[in-house]
Amino acid sequence: AVSDWLGCLFVGVEYSGKINQWDIQTGKMIATLEGHEGSISRLAISEQRGLLFSGSSDGTVGQWDVQTGQRTATLKGHEGEILSLAISEQRGLLFGGSWDRIIEQWDVQTGQRT
Repeated sequence: AVSDWLGCLFVGVEYSGKINQWDIQTGKMIATLEGHEGSISRLAISEQRGLLFSGSSDGTVGQWDVQTGQRTATLKGHEGEILSLAISEQRGLLFGGSWDRIIEQWDVQTGQRT
């Protein structure tokens, strides 16, 4: 996921469950976000809210504050690996698809399923 607003690139290190943050200008890694028990399968970013979302093989979606690098929530609802993530900035919703063949929907502000 790329954030032009922050000038950085987020890359999931698939098998480690970590996400590396890179500065686009310098090409240097500036942070590593940790917190998933499974590998990272998808990333999505909400620049309006300054949030990064990471889907994992552990069936969870991590919500991260991109400025602090802190995990602010764990979104649950899936029983399989997260295969897709999409954000509706206008509606403030995150959608996630999984191997469980279900599309979940979360409110980005509260982290609650809707």
